[in-house]
Amino acid sequence: MFSYLGTRNMSAQSSPERDELEWELVELIDAHGSERAALRVTYETLKTVLADADRSVSRGFIRGVFSEGARPPREVATDA
Repeated sequence: MFSYLGTRNMSAQSSPERDELEWELVELIDAHGSERAALRVTYETLKTVLADADRSVSRGFIRGVFSEGARPPREVATDA
């Protein structure tokens, strides 16, 4: 038995995680009426979550200047 990606499926039965995901997808489609509407809602939700995550990150911390000068730079010991 082969999957759509061309990889060999070793078990004849699907895993419980896959069954759970399938039911989640069925419920999502039922709640929104069509695959297209469910995909649209999923995309909008993902955009909102990513925007929230982007707003919550300190740009100074990302650039490494968040605590510049507050403590001495960390020296990494090397075994030579």
